Amino acid sequence: METPATERVTSELTEQFRGAKFDNILKCVHCGLCLDNCPTYRELGDEKDSPRGRLYLMRGLWEGELELNQDVIAPLDRCLDCRACESVCPSGVPYGELLEKTRGILLEHRKQSVKEKLARALLLKGLFRSTAALATASQLLRIYRWTGIPKLITQSFLGRILPKKFVFSQHLLPNFSGKSFKKKYADQLLEPTGGQTPKGRVGLFSGCILDVSEAEIHEASLKLLRASGYEVVVPGDQGCCGALHVHSGDRKTARTLAEKHRNSFEPRKLDRVITNAAGCGAQLKELHHLFPEAPETEIEKWKELENRTIDLLELIASESESLDQQNWNTNEVSVFYDAPCHLMHAQGVDVNPRKLIGSRPGVKLVPLPESNWCGGSAGIYTLVQPELAGSVLQRKIDSIRDTLKKHPETKILLTANPGCLYQIRAGINQAGIPLEVMHPAVFLAGRLQS
Repeated sequence: METPATERVTSELTEQFRGAKFDNILKCVHCGLCLDNCPTYRELGDEKDSPRGRLYLMRGLWEGELELNQDVIAPLDRCLDCRACESVCPSGVPYGELLEKTRGILLEHRKQSVKEKLARALLLKGLFRSTAALATASQLLRIYRWTGIPKLITQSFLGRILPKKFVFSQHLLPNFSGKSFKKKYADQLLEPTGGQTPKGRVGLFSGCILDVSEAEIHEASLKLLRASGYEVVVPGDQGCCGALHVHSGDRKTARTLAEKHRNSFEPRKLDRVITNAAGCGAQLKELHHLFPEAPETEIEKWKELENRTIDLLELIASESESLDQQNWNTNEVSVFYDAPCHLMHAQGVDVNPRKLIGSRPGVKLVPLPESNWCGGSAGIYTLVQPELAGSVLQRKIDSIRDTLKKHPETKILLTANPGCLYQIRAGINQAGIPLEVMHPAVFLAGRLQS
């Protein structure tokens, strides 16, 4: 007698979960401390949309107690993967790792619409893997911004009659450069400024979207690294980190990108691999999760590369002697700092960036309540969960507006992740709040006069 399809799927799921090193889920003691730190639980008030609830669902799939249906899939899809739960978990549950493995397994079994299949093929497996395609798209979108159409849509009556999702997407558009940053500096050896003896040689990771947009972020990063006494190399054959792929369950493509990353950076014998995007940094520090069946010797190689990967702000803050001796602008300025989830929660980096920014001459760092809360960007979350992303962002915008009323002298908001920058900038522009949003590297490099 033939086994029913549902039973076969459940059996295959259980088998895959058992092979994915999922035992860490047993660390969860269901204490509930994560609930109040979860953005989706706070918005929806449903246990299934909390970390604890999602862990119950994942465990049910792992143990073969749950069938795969929409009631199970939907809450897992709605998770921002911000990992705020990890920062408060007393048991050390690796929630992000478990969720990403789950999404990878589910992708192989869930039904995909034609639209989703097309988006995955064109974007995740196509555009984000091709520097030439990204540069072309960047140039086209740069021209689109130049026409003034986005401003016309957002600043006229059109903004009131067109779909809200479409109007918000116009606010979200990055400042595209139309060319690749890594191709501009490909494999040049950029020496420290001021005739300093090099502290070491570092490689700057340029990413995918950031490689062809917001060019000032990478340029500022180069300036700060060289002023801090480092030789800098920008590998010309590097690619995407794979974070968007991992978050959406496409671990196969992410593994290909991980191999490309290692083949690009490892042969250059760099002391450090520098990231200035929190999401990319978190992914590049956890690449070994993509290879659960690899032998221990191979895992150690991945971990060695991960251990050399560090966020720009963490590096220059922890070794700031050279930077402190530079000539800084002393004009007084007040700024907010919004902590990216994947810098604070995934990488455990928060104190040093704040200390670095607040200790610069003339800079007053104004505390921003809930600066450690997610703004709703989460890669492409704004596109796939627009309503929930909008609710999460609105709370962030309300907090910024209320704090600005108490500190009207503040003119700048800093955040160290491109996705967060796009999302918060879009929300601030839409709300008409008089704040400039920028990456801390751009702010610091702009204050550096030497």
